[in-house]
Amino acid sequence: MSAMRRKFWDEYQAVGLAHSGTRRERQRFVDKNGRCNVQHGNLGGESSRYLSDLFTTLTERCPEGIVLFLFQSLLGSIVDAFLIGCMFIKMSQPKKRAETLMFSHAAVISQRDGKLCLMFRVGNLRNSHMVSAQIRCKLIKSRQTPEGEFLPLDQCELDVGFGTGADQLFLVSPLTICHEINSKSPFFSLSQRSLRSEQFEIVVILEGIVETTGMTCQARTSYTEDEVLWGHRFLPVMSLEDGFFRVDYSQFHATFEVPTPPYSVKEQEENLSLSSPLNSPVDDNKTRREQVCSLDCTDTAGEKNKLPFKLQKISLRKEDLPGRTLRMSSSNTEKTCSAGDLLKIQEISSMSHGEDSHDRIQLKALKINAAALTQSTGNLKLQKNPPSICALEMKVEANFPAKLRKMNSDHFS
Repeated sequence: MSAMRRKFWDEYQAVGLAHSGTRRERQRFVDKNGRCNVQHGNLGGESSRYLSDLFTTLTERCPEGIVLFLFQSLLGSIVDAFLIGCMFIKMSQPKKRAETLMFSHAAVISQRDGKLCLMFRVGNLRNSHMVSAQIRCKLIKSRQTPEGEFLPLDQCELDVGFGTGADQLFLVSPLTICHEINSKSPFFSLSQRSLRSEQFEIVVILEGIVETTGMTCQARTSYTEDEVLWGHRFLPVMSLEDGFFRVDYSQFHATFEVPTPPYSVKEQEENLSLSSPLNSPVDDNKTRREQVCSLDCTDTAGEKNKLPFKLQKISLRKEDLPGRTLRMSSSNTEKTCSAGDLLKIQEISSMSHGEDSHDRIQLKALKINAAALTQSTGNLKLQKNPPSICALEMKVEANFPAKLRKMNSDHFS
């Protein structure tokens, strides 16, 4: 080993002494550009190792390999972006978000605020909100048109609050969606008995925007006639805890029975119209007389409102006289009239002696009363002394003012 070192040193000195006279550049181990001045030779079987790292073997001094490497890196980045995007879309698709929206297993029909309603419940299991959540309902039922056309799957819209904005949901806690059954509802003639023989399907569609991704989400369900419970109501699921509200989803689908009329809204309205006072049957003569009297009073008030302004003014100023004279003249059921009434009329007439415009109206009323008095007394069979009434009439007429007596005499002449 020492002999080899000595030999290598001697050769190195000999080369250095040979080049010292000519001032040549000495041999460097590492060049100025950093390249190592070493070559490997006589590798034998170790050359096969170059094939295991073929990419490095071909870039070492090949520009085409460098371009290929750059293209491979760029293409790999694009492929990675596509794969990551597809994975993100697959995980965040709206269908997955719709699985956290719940619908009640059954719908119920019961009264709310005095009206018969079809109701079902919706809920959101996540704390993230559904932006612009809206709900719609479709009734799918076969029907036949008046022209004879048969529609096997006819779709009809169910009103769940379009006019009032109740279809726009703030879905933070479970909500009960309500459809009021009225004359415009397709369930107007639906009763508890007819529900058993009906065949229909109610499709519920809940749409909204996912708050985290901004994509539109849609959840759907349906209720058949077997899943509609008459006379039921949903159990409450909200409770107030210490500083927050708790939702108990174990009672989300639970219902309980409530008193509900088994009749349809149409039948209830018909029964209500038949039981009204104008359409109710008269049981006895007393009820009939009361109804006739009420109608007479209504007609009398209507006729009074139709009078000219001057006559209405007179009736207001002399409230006792027109009311008494109108009843005495319009009612044919009165059979007698006391002399005291005529004396009161005469006294009131004498008070208005100075008013010329009212004399003719008062005289006409007194003549009608006198004629009614004469007719009623003539028909009485129990009256024994009719001439006394005539004398009373002449006596009352004698107490009239001069102007009234003159107008009365002119009229009878």
